[in-house]
Order: sequence, then structure tokens, then C-alpha cells
Amino acid sequence: MGKERRVCTRGRIVYGIVTVSEKGQIAIPVDARRDLDIKTGDKLIVLKRKDEAGLTLIKLDKMDELMLLLQEDEEFFKKLKEVGKMGKKYTCKDCKHYRPIDETKGDCFGHEVPADMPAEQCPAKAFEPKEEG
Repeated sequence: MGKERRVCTRGRIVYGIVTVSEKGQIAIPVDARRDLDIKTGDKLIVLKRKDEAGLTLIKLDKMDELMLLLQEDEEFFKKLKEVGKMGKKYTCKDCKHYRPIDETKGDCFGHEVPADMPAEQCPAKAFEPKEEG
């Protein structure tokens, strides 16, 4: 009998194609499960990508590690505090990345946007309030 040959998968990002069943289920390819140490019974968090191109799966224990890091990240909490101050309804023209074209529209990372577009609809998903002062 011949030896089973293994392919090095370090750095691999594509593991194949899966089909969604009638029940909405997919099977995670065996190489992906092995490389990422996903075992039967593991919990995975399912996130929608910001660009809506698909999903991201994260092992719950890895998310716990991320949460511990966030607890100690002062910059994260500064930004969170700024978002909390967003009782005001911000628009694109309130963003530090907005560059006016005329009175009614501007440019945000190559996207032409209405000046009064709500910040949460920013096509670049990069809203940051202008510095006050």
C-alpha cells in the first residue's frame, strides 16, 4: 500500500466550493477543519461581511481571546466613546474624509455622495467625525 501524501496548506485561503443544502447547511471541507482545528461540537460565530460578499466564521474561543484584547485597548474605547456621542445625526459632510465638490455633494474615497447622506449609509464605510475645535 502506498503512503497517503499530504499537501502543505500553510497560507492557504481557498479550501474548495461548498453547496448550501435545502436546510441552509454547508459542510466545512476537511482540510479547513484540520488546519483550523475545528472539531465536532465547536461553536462558530457567523458574521456578515461588511461588503456583503459572504460570511466569515470565527471559532468562539478565538472571539473570547479578541474580547480580552479589546478590554485592554484604550484606543478602541476612545473611538467607542466618540460613537456614543453620535446622538447627533451625522451626515457625510461631517466626516473628516469628505471633500466637497459643490454645496450639495462631495467625494468620499472616490465615491460621489450627497452632503446630507446619513453617515451610517457611507459607501466607503469609513465615517469618522471631523475634529472639533
